[in-house]
Amino acid sequence: MAGYKSLKKPLLSQEVKNAIQSSIADATFKPGEKLPSERELVDQFQVSRVTIREALRNLQSAGLIEIRRGVYAGAYVSEPNSDPITENFRNLIHMGHIGFSHLIDARLYIEPRASEIAAKYRSDDDIDRLRQLLDRAESQIPNSRKDARLTNVSFHCEVAKITKNPIIIFITESITQSYSATIIELTRTRLKRQVIQKFIQGHREILDAIIKRNSAEAYEMTRRHLLATYQAYARVMPADQVQEIDRRIRQENHFGG
Repeated sequence: MAGYKSLKKPLLSQEVKNAIQSSIADATFKPGEKLPSERELVDQFQVSRVTIREALRNLQSAGLIEIRRGVYAGAYVSEPNSDPITENFRNLIHMGHIGFSHLIDARLYIEPRASEIAAKYRSDDDIDRLRQLLDRAESQIPNSRKDARLTNVSFHCEVAKITKNPIIIFITESITQSYSATIIELTRTRLKRQVIQKFIQGHREILDAIIKRNSAEAYEMTRRHLLATYQAYARVMPADQVQEIDRRIRQENHFGG
């Protein structure tokens, strides 16, 4: 068990957070392991329980720990994930700093390249996972278009995982999760079944290129799919979601409004 020195400084909760964060960074506490209890941390740091709880809340907000309740109550070290980045994206969306077209524009920079890399380095297991995901999305359409769309949009996250680059994976997951939570909710009753089916078919075309290890085709199919997605959503998005960046996307990709 790690030992901590008593603290006699201002902003004690930040000092506690920094100390525990260092213990996680140097693998004193590994993902899945439980931190000392609140009482033990109070004794080790010689600070109040309120200070410890504030430090733990900050660590949770940073995605470093998970606070559990019930039989296995306590603070546990989290596996690295994109949740903090996603939360920042969502805050920016809710504050009006990021719109639908910004998300699509960012995806156009990242996801075609990820598909290109995936076509070069994919394994048979990767192909099976992607195919099963699309089959599941298609099977969900009759019962829940929302579930089908949420499953389908995760295709790009699974493609990103093939790159083995955590930056690409985390950014793709964050953008996609933000995109899913906001756009799908805004348009939940506005897209017909045929449009959702077309989205899934677009992913199947990307998958076919990845299966063939045709990196150029995978890149182009992904780019076309994102532009088709943009066009489909642009028709049903609220007017206040249309931004100046829309004009640039339309001009650079040569299609009309």
